[in-house]
Amino acid sequence: MMDRRTFTRLLGAGALGFAGSAAFGSATQRAGAVPPDAKNWAWMRGERDSLDAWKRQFAKMRAAGIDAVLLQKEGDALRRLVPAARTEGVEVHAWVPTMMRGEMTEEHPDWYAVNRKGVSTAEEPPLDYYRFLSPCVEGVQQYTVRRMKRLAQIEGLSGVQLDYIRFPDVILPVALQPKYDLDQGNREMARFDYGYHRACRAMFEEQTGTDPMELDDPAGNEEWVQLRYDRITAIVEQGAEVVHAEGKTLSAAVFPTPDIARKLVRQDWDAWPLDAVMPMIYHNFYEKPVSWIETATRRGIRALGGAFPLYSGLFVPELAPEQLPEAVAYARSGGASGITLSSASAMTDRHWRTLETVLAET
Repeated sequence: MMDRRTFTRLLGAGALGFAGSAAFGSATQRAGAVPPDAKNWAWMRGERDSLDAWKRQFAKMRAAGIDAVLLQKEGDALRRLVPAARTEGVEVHAWVPTMMRGEMTEEHPDWYAVNRKGVSTAEEPPLDYYRFLSPCVEGVQQYTVRRMKRLAQIEGLSGVQLDYIRFPDVILPVALQPKYDLDQGNREMARFDYGYHRACRAMFEEQTGTDPMELDDPAGNEEWVQLRYDRITAIVEQGAEVVHAEGKTLSAAVFPTPDIARKLVRQDWDAWPLDAVMPMIYHNFYEKPVSWIETATRRGIRALGGAFPLYSGLFVPELAPEQLPEAVAYARSGGASGITLSSASAMTDRHWRTLETVLAET
């Protein structure tokens, strides 16, 4: 019988829009080469004074070699901007925070993720704005999938991208720990260890006969760890079904490599039925040099096995304009089908001019 990982990979490989780009990961591509079907992206949020101002921004991005934007807008604002971008030759994908939603703490406080100390993110978020929903709650699943479907029904939209499709960080990236006065090392501290909502506990107890609150070593219990991977994966699978039914693509912003994603945020992203993935290869978060972009990209490409294309996410605030060519080259040599900029708002005029030159090279 075909296992879950094989099934979801085959589904992702056959899904809409992106599948042809996956071939770039093959060994036949020379290091640093531009794939013939390359695609470049930018995450984008914020406001502009007018629709004309948005159009000018889209035109500027297209001239620099950006093919598609991941736009953090919903509803009428998104409907208004889709045709404006398409007029300038730019695809629009809805960039949507998925599990991190703070708007229902009063209406549905019981929907929020609970840590090993029994405290929910509705009551006390682990970090400033980290109000995460629990993927084990049926109402959360329904709410999240309905949102994906509504977005996918927007005329002219090319796709939906899932962000924060995960649990809260059980371990923060090493460079971010001092910002929050933390010294976690690689330890899973109870305050940051989520998944203990009563719905998750009931699932695990039905499966194993044990309440996860009673585990001596939760981090070392493979079944408990896997259950949390699976609950996030299940929401991605449901989302893929409704988004693909509307003829749209599904992508995700994820942690930089499959191993890091599983360890830090319970994200099993190489098993998801996606059309594309954008790992956030923010080298400075992990105290790595720019060359780590190639290493992390290669690890993701290897794990995917050609299921769908990978676009390396570059953190612009830590890349001077003169470093952009190096970062793009590392992404290409690692096997990426293109890059994704984080984010458009961090790009200066010098960045855009440099990028235009780099992406024009063949």
